[in-house]
Amino acid sequence: MSRRLLPLLGLLLSACAPAVSGPVRSLPDVTATLGVPDPEHLRVVVMGDQGTGDGVQRRVAAAMGAVCQQQGCDLGVGLGDNFYPAGPREASSPLFKTRFADIYGPLNIPFLMVPGNHDESGLFGGDGTDARGAEAEVAYSKLNPQWVMPGRTYRAPVSAGQGGNLAEFFAVDTSPLAAYLPVHRASERPGGPWDAAQRAWLTGALQSSSARWKLVLGHHPLFSNGKHGDAGHYDGLPFAFQRGDAVQDLYGLACGKADVLLSGHVHALEVFAPQPECPGTWTAVSGAAGEIGGGKVGTRKAAAGFFGQPGFMWLEITPQMLTINIYTVAPDGVPTLAATQEIRK
Repeated sequence: MSRRLLPLLGLLLSACAPAVSGPVRSLPDVTATLGVPDPEHLRVVVMGDQGTGDGVQRRVAAAMGAVCQQQGCDLGVGLGDNFYPAGPREASSPLFKTRFADIYGPLNIPFLMVPGNHDESGLFGGDGTDARGAEAEVAYSKLNPQWVMPGRTYRAPVSAGQGGNLAEFFAVDTSPLAAYLPVHRASERPGGPWDAAQRAWLTGALQSSSARWKLVLGHHPLFSNGKHGDAGHYDGLPFAFQRGDAVQDLYGLACGKADVLLSGHVHALEVFAPQPECPGTWTAVSGAAGEIGGGKVGTRKAAAGFFGQPGFMWLEITPQMLTINIYTVAPDGVPTLAATQEIRK
């Protein structure tokens, strides 16, 4: 569907959408249990927007494997759009095998997964309106322990032995908060009971965490110089539910409390130091593990930015430092360390 038609269609559907009301029910505080070899040294490979099933996805996956073999990997992160053009509705779909298990199984590490707007497709691929796609991904986590997604919203602490947790990851579902059309479930629309419940969960989870490093995982970015832009201004669309106002509000709860926001959606590799709108928190976009279309549009000052190139990130976390390494992947599959950013405590 043409992006030019989205404002008109959004206006028509939003005018017909029922009012959002009802009590706010707490989301369950779901925890994924992780085991790592060294609780004070964590190595994480981060991919996003990978689920194309084409040669780019496979080439990046092979490059990730090469880096993991050389540098070591304890954990993976998948930042959404795990399937293009649309996610499956059943955990038994063969897409889980061909787009994930066959490609990333050889890495032999668990992946913390979050859903993206293509995973939650409804009327057309990528509209982000149907949470049944995310629920199928949650169900698949019971079939394949390498795919870690016990809920659409969950936390994953990494123990540091007697010293508490070295790191904790907080996964959120941003797709209903920036859908191109009103989402099917009225209660999950921005400002509704589900949105309020996810905000309350994230606030409480961050507050109760004693982790040395706190990282929030969501598909849509807070800041980006790519084609979608910043939250609250996505794609230059006119309606608050399309442009990500609620995504901006959700991430705002993590500003100054989380150390890093990790996201995809924009098919680029970007790192931003804490911004005036979100002091105390770094932002990293890793959305080039399959889809790579779109160049630089914005002018926000970035610590690093790579567009039109496939790639991924590799994080190294110790009690004193979190290091973000950006790898781009050449047509011959060779990964190149393109940028490094150290964050110290």
